[in-house]
Amino acid sequence: MYTIVYFGLMTTAILYTRVSLAKQVEHGASLPAQEAALVAEATRRGWDYILMAEEGKSAKNVTGRPVLQEAMRLLDSHKADVLMAVRLDRVSRSVSDFAAMMNRATRKGWGIAFTGTSIDTTDPSGRFSAHVMVAAAEFERALIGARTSEGMQQKKLEGQTFGRMVDPAFIPTYNRVLAMVADGEGYNAIARTLNEAGTPTARGGKWYASTVRAMVTSETAKSLPKSPADMKRADFVMAG
Repeated sequence: MYTIVYFGLMTTAILYTRVSLAKQVEHGASLPAQEAALVAEATRRGWDYILMAEEGKSAKNVTGRPVLQEAMRLLDSHKADVLMAVRLDRVSRSVSDFAAMMNRATRKGWGIAFTGTSIDTTDPSGRFSAHVMVAAAEFERALIGARTSEGMQQKKLEGQTFGRMVDPAFIPTYNRVLAMVADGEGYNAIARTLNEAGTPTARGGKWYASTVRAMVTSETAKSLPKSPADMKRADFVMAG
């Protein structure tokens, strides 16, 4: 059953599919599975449709999804009539984002449709139910994040480390940057020194304060073995 928010004649639907990299096939949510379900329903209803897929994007917010933004621009300009997705969480897991989307749909005269729900958002009780569903999805996302953080902290206590692999040839640069920070140098000054010395970043690029900050605060930096200079500095601090 589909939830429709629309006031007018629908002829063209935007079939919006989305996956995050971590959950591409969970609950049949892969792009092909979503597309097949949406195309079948649009065909059954005799609607024309436009396929729009967004890969590797979270439903945390709308602003971070350029494909969805473009879909809504098409709807606003009446080049399509209804936004269709297999489930509400494919479109939004944010209460405020979905509320804004429903208001936008009402103002601009386009529809929102989801499969697998009997919610009718054309009346106040239906809108309330939709908000409850989004709130539940938002809460679930927050719980997943909390559990992930707790799991990582526990693994750290057990001695496991995190971070991407570093080319052994780049470790002296890591240690040099960490030593400069320990000596009280600022990120801008460190970036300037490294650039003037012709020292490339791990990816062969130019240094910026943000690059230095990301390196210093990374899990990779925390897991690196200390250089002899760092070890002596640490021993000196402890002895003092």
